[in-house]
Amino acid sequence: MSAVVVGLLVSLLVVLGLMLAFFSVYRRERRKVVREAPGPGPLLPVNAAWRRPVPFLLPPRWLAIRSSNTAGVRDSIGGDAAAGLPWSEALARLRERKIFISPPVDGWTLVIGAGLPDPAVDVDVAYRFLTRLSRSIGEVHFYSADRVLNLHSWARLDSGRVTRAYAWAGETLWNEGRATLEERVLGMRCRAYAEEPPPMRFGEVPWELHNTERVVLLARRWSVDPMAAIEILLQQEAVGSEEDESPEG
Repeated sequence: MSAVVVGLLVSLLVVLGLMLAFFSVYRRERRKVVREAPGPGPLLPVNAAWRRPVPFLLPPRWLAIRSSNTAGVRDSIGGDAAAGLPWSEALARLRERKIFISPPVDGWTLVIGAGLPDPAVDVDVAYRFLTRLSRSIGEVHFYSADRVLNLHSWARLDSGRVTRAYAWAGETLWNEGRATLEERVLGMRCRAYAEEPPPMRFGEVPWELHNTERVVLLARRWSVDPMAAIEILLQQEAVGSEEDESPEG
């Protein structure tokens, strides 16, 4: 075997060794970052690695109302809005054409149920419902996210005035107010009326999916994290049930 061939083989082995060493260091540092990271920060992308399983179905539409007055919220919504039901029962009845009101959590009241108006069905009905409710109760936030069709919307109102709203259902249905800092930090994209989205490039995540997946993160920044709030409500309910079932001392 000539000296040239031997030299080439030695060079190849050195390169492979360096690549293997680099890959080992990269894997070790990557594991360290994932292990020490507390969760998605405001500038970190959201991916499956950051998500933790939850034991309940997130409502496709919900309100976050800055109020601890459950009776006042119920009176302002009107109709057959139900308050005082076990929250586990409300989650199990999400498909019913009803509205369920939670006990307050950190000064916020959650409202869920298929009885809430859907902007994708009739944006005018949703607008009238939200403005009427906000005039009566004050600060009202609305969120919706259809993870099958990637329909999404969010709105923030105060005393009947829309400060920010966006709704998408194959086209922009509602775009009012300037995009907030929280939307920009999360990279949420809002199209103008009649604006066609640009063609997707290979490997690009659909912007509709990007928005839909970040509605919960926007709710966390604007008002209250719905998953955390629901977990608190279910924990309070479980503690209450255990106290009711415990024998009297």
